Amino acid sequence: MLLVTKAQRRDAGYSAFLDRIVRHMKLHYWRDVGHWPPETLRRRVSHCIQKGREQGFTYERSLAIFTANMIRIDPRFFEQEDIAALLADADRPEEERLEGLVKEISPDAWADAGEMCADKKEYWFTVDREMTDPSGEG
Repeated sequence: MLLVTKAQRRDAGYSAFLDRIVRHMKLHYWRDVGHWPPETLRRRVSHCIQKGREQGFTYERSLAIFTANMIRIDPRFFEQEDIAALLADADRPEEERLEGLVKEISPDAWADAGEMCADKKEYWFTVDREMTDPSGEG
C-alpha cells in the first residue's frame, strides 16, 4: 500500500496551485510573460505568490491578481504608500482589500506604484538567482 504523507499532499497541492496561476498568466498576460522560459515563469510566479501571502492574501483569485500586478505594473507595487496602507488594513477581509485596489487607489498612486522598483530587470534576475540557489553561493 502506498502511503502519502501530509507534507506530500501539501506539496502536490501547491504544485497544482502554482500550475494554475502560471497557466492564468500565460493565458491572460502572454505579452508580459511569453518571452520567459517556463522555469523562469514558474519561479517568478512562485515568488509573487509568496509576496502576496506576506500581504495577507490567501485566495487563489487574490494571489493571481497580486501576481499579475507584480509582473505587469511593478514587482514592488505594494510598497507604494496608499497601496501599502490599504493592504495593511487587517480589519478588512481580503476581498475588500483587493476590490479597494481598483476602487480606492488613485491613478496617481498607481503611477507611483509603477515606479517603485528602480531596476525591474535586476529585481527579477535577483529573484531568479535566489530561487535557483537559495544559499546565494551560485
